[in-house]
Amino acid sequence: MMKRLSIVVCLGVCLVHGTSAAGESEHGPVTFSWEMAVASKYLFQGIDYSDGNPVAQPELSLEYRGFSLTSWFNVDLDERQVNEFDLLFAYGVELGDLSVTPGYARYRYPNRDWEPSQEVYLDLSYATFLDLSLSSHYDFDAGEGAYFALGLHRDVETSVGTFGAGSNLFYQRNYYEVSGIPSLEFTANYSRSIRSVSITPSVSYFATWDNGDFKEQSAVPKTWLVSLTVGQSY
Repeated sequence: MMKRLSIVVCLGVCLVHGTSAAGESEHGPVTFSWEMAVASKYLFQGIDYSDGNPVAQPELSLEYRGFSLTSWFNVDLDERQVNEFDLLFAYGVELGDLSVTPGYARYRYPNRDWEPSQEVYLDLSYATFLDLSLSSHYDFDAGEGAYFALGLHRDVETSVGTFGAGSNLFYQRNYYEVSGIPSLEFTANYSRSIRSVSITPSVSYFATWDNGDFKEQSAVPKTWLVSLTVGQSY
């Protein structure tokens, strides 16, 4: 309850004192964007959710003055079926170098024997030489627990595109009755825009070790992830 209350209070403060993170873009107050990612597998915090099968992950987003509505899908390319549909509603503001985004997410799993679930979340990012981020999710439905991601990232813009590198440390607390650190991700990416379409190939390595509930038979194997994302905003 305290987690949910703190997010509601933060949203109220942002509405009164903050400025929209989206602001007035070059497209006007309303922005529509799409992305399509193709990845070697579906990893959640380093945990394989696609049995090693390649996946496609389309995303559609509509933004208005900091408010956003996003739909996200996971398509198993081996089974040729959609097995996850996420709907997210959020509001983002900028408080100086700090970006604050509270939100709500609803998850559905067609073609899987999984119960649907709901979350509230809070994403924080601070722009420095190294961009710092903290993502906190609280599942108040089927998962009945929380999970987090602490990230460091650095982008370097050049005349031929933007190169990026970073890391993410993941943690779960009683999320589906599991606690511990599932993995530590190291990632590198390159991004370039061709006309109005952005193209971003990336590669990640997920380091793991026995800890908490992630040990012995429940240990998460070390793995690589390769993906290509294209997207566009209007």
